[in-house]
Amino acid sequence: MLLDDHISMAQRHVRHGELHIARQQERITRLRSKSLPTTDALTFLRLLEDVHALQRQHLSRLLSKSAASQAASEVSAAETRPVHAAPDLISIPDPILRLTLELEEKLKARMKWLTAKPPKGKLH
Repeated sequence: MLLDDHISMAQRHVRHGELHIARQQERITRLRSKSLPTTDALTFLRLLEDVHALQRQHLSRLLSKSAASQAASEVSAAETRPVHAAPDLISIPDPILRLTLELEEKLKARMKWLTAKPPKGKLH
């Protein structure tokens, strides 16, 4: 994958991240308007914001790399070799990873509760 492809994908991730954050903020507003708990929704919003910050940093690094490679290609215009960028790895900080795993466990527990079959027999 070329550097320009990586940049396009990173830009798309940043745009989508902004949409996810806006939607989560809307959900929180709706929950508050109905006096419902917002703790998990706020925790998830923080996770989205942290991941979004990482996505923006990644895009910034790619754009810097692109600018540097363009400057280098202008300096050595006589020598035309393709630039193969090494894939960038995103290091996820421990707090974000822990939060992600914690949210995943909570979500699994809730999904298990929602999909559980009601007990057989009479309820009264």
